[in-house]
Amino acid sequence: MNEMTRAKILEAVLSERERQDERWGDQTNNTDLEWMSILTEEIGEVAKDVNDQRIAGMFEELIQCAAVCFAWSEAYINRGGLKDDSE
Repeated sequence: MNEMTRAKILEAVLSERERQDERWGDQTNNTDLEWMSILTEEIGEVAKDVNDQRIAGMFEELIQCAAVCFAWSEAYINRGGLKDDSE
């Protein structure tokens, strides 16, 4: 994997995270069920673009999926996750 490719993808994901924050505001209090619903909707959009052979649209939706996973991970940590996940 090319480091430049990864850098471009990470830049796109971080840019999308900023866009999501601007659009939706603070979502750190979302439940895991709410996060799963948001992510599932985004995955459905990826599937639609794959079925419609919209490759550029598919990439944009993949970035949105990654950004949602990023936001969910942030919320998880902010509510105390990773302190001791051994239980």
